[in-house]
Amino acid sequence: MAVKLRKPILVAGIGVSILLWLWDGLHEEMLEVGEWGILGAIALGMGSWMLQQKASRSKSLQLLSPLKRETVDRAIAQAEAAIAALATEAPDRDISSLKQQVAQLSESFKRQTLRLAIAGGKKVGKTTLKQVLESQKIAENIQWVETAAFLSETDTTDTAAKEVALASDLVLFLTTGDLTDSERQIIQQLRGSHQQIVLLFNKQDQYLPHEREEILQQLQQRVREILPLENVIAIAAAPNPVKVRQHRDDGSVQEWMENPPAEIGALRDRLKQILIQQREQLIWGTTWREAIELKQQVKTILNEVRCDRAIPVIEQYQWIAAAAAFANPVAALDLLATAAINAQMLVDLSDIYQQKFSLSQAQAASGTIGKLMVQLGLVELSTQTIGSLLKSNAITYVAGGAVQGVSAAYLTRLAGLSLIEYFQEQEIGIASGDGLNPEKLAQKLKQVFEQNQRGALLQGFVKGALARLFPESPQTETVAS
Repeated sequence: MAVKLRKPILVAGIGVSILLWLWDGLHEEMLEVGEWGILGAIALGMGSWMLQQKASRSKSLQLLSPLKRETVDRAIAQAEAAIAALATEAPDRDISSLKQQVAQLSESFKRQTLRLAIAGGKKVGKTTLKQVLESQKIAENIQWVETAAFLSETDTTDTAAKEVALASDLVLFLTTGDLTDSERQIIQQLRGSHQQIVLLFNKQDQYLPHEREEILQQLQQRVREILPLENVIAIAAAPNPVKVRQHRDDGSVQEWMENPPAEIGALRDRLKQILIQQREQLIWGTTWREAIELKQQVKTILNEVRCDRAIPVIEQYQWIAAAAAFANPVAALDLLATAAINAQMLVDLSDIYQQKFSLSQAQAASGTIGKLMVQLGLVELSTQTIGSLLKSNAITYVAGGAVQGVSAAYLTRLAGLSLIEYFQEQEIGIASGDGLNPEKLAQKLKQVFEQNQRGALLQGFVKGALARLFPESPQTETVAS
């Protein structure tokens, strides 16, 4: 089926490349200089980007500011907007359950019962502490839950533990000594989701007094940028039995082992203080996390809908790129045509994902994509691999432009799939306005290239491309395995 081209960048780019190809017959030497100029510009751009990456520095952690009601309301509004976008783009999809969930978010502000989770690794005393806290009525309307052990043998268990922790209003995180890097990372991740955490040094009775103080100070030092000092507390949920000796009047001595009461006074006082002063904040935090989770759930569905619309667009442009490169197998001009095709494809994909790139932004972004592909070695690797696959086909291999045509289609497809991955991570309906982020786009290009470089996938693509370029040749059925 013929494709109607009503794309200004695409038509202009391919048209200029064809005119330059014709001109090449009269001015070959000047063209060589032009080609080296293009390659030199790409090399300079690549070097500049690498220097920028080396200059980046990691930022130190800071204590999160308390959530405001306005922030929570905004998260709920974003979830509502995502659902509205889904309803518009997929009118036949049933979204009644999503609407019900977002309606419940506003009602959660009136919730009276708080859910407090007890978390930590294996054998840190989670179950015992839960039993102790349930037996001591610290406050009204409290529900205690115990998470699965973090840092277990399976990722599934860790994921389940994290889900329970994030669904709770407050987390008591237990450890029996200094924090490991993995434990600190868990606490940091939970705090990043505005989860209130109290870090508990349990089983302190197993240490000498000076050792207890040292460990507590170490814990406070380890989390000083994540938790307030008053949220790091030493306890003993089930102190070791102590020997009691009783001397009787008749001179006899009776001995027995006695279980001391739990040492949780400091924890009890801190919990009462939090529940009185920060009860509203705890509910806001949970509601905010639920709104973010709901928005992500809707975004996943919306991305599936948009991807179904985007793939045919990519396929259209990859075959346009193949035809343009096959008809004009001059490297510098092929690069010009491919850049124009990628720019127009980016405009169309940005419309699907509601990112709205202007023509000038698309042209600049297309140049960025080309530079990154050269920098990452994708152009050279793809061309070499496709060339080796085509060697088994005598007709197509000797035909001028076959390698260039298939390579152009393949690289266009990689660019399109990378843009899909990139756009899927952007906020729904909010265009950045700053163009593409080179660092993030480079990550997506590498990821997509590795996924599509597998033998069977690449062979299938080459076979399909040959069928497009040589529709009447029986030789296109043979591709190297």
